Amino acid sequence: MAAPDPSPTGLRFAVSVDVRRDQQPHHDTRIDAHVRVKATGTGPRDQRPATELAVVLALDVAPARRTDAATALAAALRALPDGLSFAVLGGAGDDEPGRCYPLRGPWALADTDEKRRAAFSAGRVAPTPDDRPAPGYGAWLTAARTLFGQRTLPVRHLILVTDGGGHDPAGEAALGAGIAACEGQFSADVLALGADWDPAPLLALTEGLHGTAETAPDRFAPAVTGTLRRLRRVRSPELPVTVTGRPAVTGIALSERQPRQHPLVPVTAPGHPHRYDFATHQWEPGARDYLLSVRADASADPLGVLLQLATVSVGEATAPLVVRWLPPGVAVGAGGGGGGTLDAMNAATRMRTALDRGYAALDPLSREEAERHFGLAVRLAHEIGAAWVLADVRKVADIVDGARGLVRVGATVDLGTVREGRLHAASGPLLDLPAHTGGPPGKCPGCRHPAGPGARHCIVCGRHL
Repeated sequence: MAAPDPSPTGLRFAVSVDVRRDQQPHHDTRIDAHVRVKATGTGPRDQRPATELAVVLALDVAPARRTDAATALAAALRALPDGLSFAVLGGAGDDEPGRCYPLRGPWALADTDEKRRAAFSAGRVAPTPDDRPAPGYGAWLTAARTLFGQRTLPVRHLILVTDGGGHDPAGEAALGAGIAACEGQFSADVLALGADWDPAPLLALTEGLHGTAETAPDRFAPAVTGTLRRLRRVRSPELPVTVTGRPAVTGIALSERQPRQHPLVPVTAPGHPHRYDFATHQWEPGARDYLLSVRADASADPLGVLLQLATVSVGEATAPLVVRWLPPGVAVGAGGGGGGTLDAMNAATRMRTALDRGYAALDPLSREEAERHFGLAVRLAHEIGAAWVLADVRKVADIVDGARGLVRVGATVDLGTVREGRLHAASGPLLDLPAHTGGPPGKCPGCRHPAGPGARHCIVCGRHL
């Protein structure tokens, strides 16, 4: 994932920024904006050649799952696309994950004969013996990082298939360090088998390495094939979202809200203290939504005029963040709008957060806390039309009154369903946020008279806009 992509991105971008235009001026004013980036595929191909992908399959299972896991692994290996670079890790070696395939050298190149040999060797995957400690998730990351260091292809991805036995709760700090060491080196997905795993470290692993954590049956081959199909749709493994502020801007933060929720880390280059680059990953055609927060010093700015505080750029596309400081005594909201989609996005974020906290309260069972969080999630889901949230909540509780957020959790709940729900909440269906509307008025190119965003003709000179 960190290796530079030698080809163009194969994407065309459009960026829009929705913000409440009128703001109160202060020495330290915080302004939130909804940034939407739409990526459209260009060029003749719909998917990346398999020769540009390197994939590590890691199998972390207990002895009771060995037979099914070996069968599923063999089926997944037979379905690999030709030209893919792959390696298989499985079981424990000397205090670290063991190498299963290839038998010689670090990497294999998928073709008919190689896939046949790899599938035959799937039986060599040995589970960690019951009398030895499991390697731990951090050890799988380290082993994968070593392999990817020898295969610098544009897309490098780990698929960790685990039943949860490989995590030691005392090793949370070590796992965090392992994730940090792998950041930018490769991406990772997790397929969780059974129901004996803790969702928290799996979500931390995939959020830190820009992938997804999902449940899968013991016969997990179709899930692996689906992951590889998605990876081949990735046009750009890594791409910066650049926010450039004017000198009055004192701080900038950006977090992705869809398709995943996580904060982004800014990098500033020497000599460009007002330019912030936020690394983003695994771009394919579609839309992404971000929350942009800036802090600005308005003490020296004029009042009542439109001011550009910052620009947001992705690829060749750029959009401005424009606000107007209100004169004294004018209430926010009295003037023109903008920012309509910001409320919807914030509601969606609160809904996902409440859903996750509700599931967390059920493991172990804390009924009142779970009902409070689920109630908020259900009420917000009614407001923004997120039917999948209602379906998820009904798996563990009764919805008494959705509009009012009244939920009742039973005396017992199935922990497997709870843990699956937590993974689903983190990577649930995208929300249909409204299109950006409003924003600063444009001007007629003929007479320069202000024109609203929906205008078709200038009201002064009649020119077609």
